[in-house]
Amino acid sequence: MRVVWSASRGEFSIGDYYYFSKLTRIAENEGLELAEEKVFSKLGDYDLIIFNYPEIKFSASDLLKIKKWVKMGKKIVLAAYYLNTDLVAENVNRVLRFFGLRVNYDLIKDEERNAGDPMFPMAKCGDLEVVMPCSASVSGGESFIVGRGVFGSKAGGVLALGTCVFWDNYSIGLANNKELAIKILRGEF
Repeated sequence: MRVVWSASRGEFSIGDYYYFSKLTRIAENEGLELAEEKVFSKLGDYDLIIFNYPEIKFSASDLLKIKKWVKMGKKIVLAAYYLNTDLVAENVNRVLRFFGLRVNYDLIKDEERNAGDPMFPMAKCGDLEVVMPCSASVSGGESFIVGRGVFGSKAGGVLALGTCVFWDNYSIGLANNKELAIKILRGEF
């Protein structure tokens, strides 16, 4: 599986050592090719495309390309953040609406089941116990990650996530977040 991390829409860079060096190392250890691409049209050369916190609005042309890529069998991950910070949820929803998915403009907190902070709620992805920090809820499609709310949902080859930081250097070592990251990078959704 050839995986690309988009840097075409102002996303956090996978090459940012401070935030994603552990995820990069995990991908390498798992034998996954994880490239970064700044040119939007080149994203279609990969099997799995990750938009992690895209701050630049998707154009009408971008939307057509993404729909085409999904029809071709490519998988797409769109990860946002709580309370529509930087209008990222609004931006990803421009894409998600075509697949019956939506990142809501809210915040999931869990006072009882968390990793030491209500903003770090525990959730489940199948048998995996994960921590989904600073997450909005996701509506539509088939639930993929659930806890106090729905943190991730899928439709066809598209995965919508309410948080983009569950796999950063801080959170990747919490609970089974590493295993969740690997599952997503393998396109197992």
